[in-house]
Amino acid sequence: MNALNPASRILRFDGARNVRDLGGLPARGGITRHGVLFRADGLSRLTDADLERLAALRLRSIIDLRYDEERERAPDRLPGENAPDFFHCGFHPQGTSELFVALNGGVAGAEEMARIMCRNYSIMPFEHAAQFRDAMHHVIAPERAPHLIHCASGKDRTGLIVAFLLFALGVERDVVFHDYELSNVDWQPVDVIGATARAEAVAAVMAAHPSYLTAALEAIEARCGSMDAYLEQWLGFGTREREALARLMIA
Repeated sequence: MNALNPASRILRFDGARNVRDLGGLPARGGITRHGVLFRADGLSRLTDADLERLAALRLRSIIDLRYDEERERAPDRLPGENAPDFFHCGFHPQGTSELFVALNGGVAGAEEMARIMCRNYSIMPFEHAAQFRDAMHHVIAPERAPHLIHCASGKDRTGLIVAFLLFALGVERDVVFHDYELSNVDWQPVDVIGATARAEAVAAVMAAHPSYLTAALEAIEARCGSMDAYLEQWLGFGTREREALARLMIA
């Protein structure tokens, strides 16, 4: 399959957006398997029909990157039978409170929001390395798959960990960015956006803009020298862990 034609990877739900299978991507040694790793935004608004769709994925694990208050405010809806286990490794990204104060104040525009987003992305890989590490080590346990990874919007916290997993699999940078930017296709505002926020500022916050992911990668390269070094030094994801991930994910 052409990785730049993602039709077979995008899953349509009524109450969730940004849902897709991470199979079908060219990686080191082959193609990523379908049906092993999924990504999404929040699952709190799933309809009854969505619960049937979710059950059909036969998930064993949901990796929830939201912090406690988010989960309490918008708990995931799950099928009543054979529900997957939860793995909670959530965090409140540094700078997020400042971002939403500026956004909901109704004064900040798109340029200011984009600047804050880039700054936040440059911080996340280091300030929240423990959570990324825990999630990535959870993924490589074969008895826990298939997995679905999500946060609130499914494109910032989820976007970074998915990028790290894809880089660990040897997926090329342009393919990683293409998958990241697919989050722009279908999205819904998160529940902390107020009515006074300017539309263009909301669009900037909810965007999966390549400059955001670039900010994270540039911070990693400046501090660690390479993505490989970051994965090993900060996330404990070296050769053994990469091989375990490849056994799980590469066909």
